[in-house]
Amino acid sequence: MKNKLTIIAILFASIFALTSCSEDKEEFVYPLWEGSQWADDFYIVGKLDEQTYAISEPKVNWYYNTSYLILGDEKALLFDTGYGKDGKDIMSVVKKLTDLPIITMYSHFHFDHIANIEKQKNVWILDLPYLRDRAKDNELKLTTEESVLLSPPTISVKNWVKPNEIIDLGNRKIKVLNVTGHTPESTVLVDEKYKQLFTGDFFYDPLLSYVDLNEATVPTLLVQSAEKIVTEYDETYVFNGAHGFPKQSYATFKKYFNFLKSYKNKSIEPKIEFSSIGVKSIYEQDGMRMETPAYASSMTKQLIINIIFGLTVLILVIIFVRRKIKNKR
Repeated sequence: MKNKLTIIAILFASIFALTSCSEDKEEFVYPLWEGSQWADDFYIVGKLDEQTYAISEPKVNWYYNTSYLILGDEKALLFDTGYGKDGKDIMSVVKKLTDLPIITMYSHFHFDHIANIEKQKNVWILDLPYLRDRAKDNELKLTTEESVLLSPPTISVKNWVKPNEIIDLGNRKIKVLNVTGHTPESTVLVDEKYKQLFTGDFFYDPLLSYVDLNEATVPTLLVQSAEKIVTEYDETYVFNGAHGFPKQSYATFKKYFNFLKSYKNKSIEPKIEFSSIGVKSIYEQDGMRMETPAYASSMTKQLIINIIFGLTVLILVIIFVRRKIKNKR
């Protein structure tokens, strides 16, 4: 019995070691921005202007997802449905804010932006050839690589939107851009009436780390896309990203652009940090921070390598312990 307890203790210790390789950090509590308030026990809502709402999920640890409800006179556009932790559904908040028919669009297909995407009735997707080719009868099944989910959802696509197409919500026109770099389908919305860009994960609040943790992220494309945005828009615009506080400035975006160039050119010396999903390289400059895998081509592959390595160590520990027990007998 004692020997069995020893083995069980070692197993638990090994599992703990494998899943807790980062140093303990005090959980970061994100403050509410000015004018925002709790909509329920999970979502907060803030009015950016008379026809635009930011809906955030401050309880989702470091993600702090922020989605946007853009109202016109005839229709509303919901940009991202967030993380939706523990079955939470952003539509419960959206329906309290508007009675207008709702178009749902997505900045990209990563898991922390597409909660309940399979339940959405009026999803508009960027019309890209590789997505069109995969859709059967307008049913588009996401891949694990896109969604970072082992069991990806299927989207019922109501409408396909061409890059640079204008969506008329009724006295409010939204331009749809395909801004590549973070993912191939990354989408940015532009509202020239209210001088706003909705930028998804392409650019967001620098209090949170930017991430290059997936194979789809291409630094060269990020730089090219950022250069285009810097050139075409100016300090009269605000930038509403998919994480953290909305209303980031053009000046902050220019800092991000310069940071991306330094990151791409490898002119920033990285430092190494440990986390629960592996070893990360951290790049920092002028208040900007980027996290990348320290080895492997993506954090997903790095995590798989970590698991295989951890299981190998665990098996060797079990073999060692069993031999010790056998020798004592």
